[in-house]
Amino acid sequence: MTHHSVIELKEMIDFNDEKINSKVLAENGESKAILFAIKKEQFMPEHISPKDTFIYVLEGEIEFEINHDENERYKIEKGDIFFFNAEEKHTVLGKKDTKMLVVRL
Repeated sequence: MTHHSVIELKEMIDFNDEKINSKVLAENGESKAILFAIKKEQFMPEHISPKDTFIYVLEGEIEFEINHDENERYKIEKGDIFFFNAEEKHTVLGKKDTKMLVVRL
């Protein structure tokens, strides 16, 4: 990606039937912007983000769960933005084919 480019984000990444696809768009020190393409039923196992993070869903729907807690399970759909704190254990499940932008602040 070059400076002064206008690009539709969801066109910058494709789905992969075998695994969740990701592409780093930008990185500056500890901050990072990453595109993800998650097919329906693909699962991102429990992990943490080292920084406060937000997710913006470009298309589709995911289920985001924090600390294996049903009360901390969120449906995040196209157009939604979701913030979470650094070091929170979480999982992601594709409920539909989904493309999303993840930004670690």
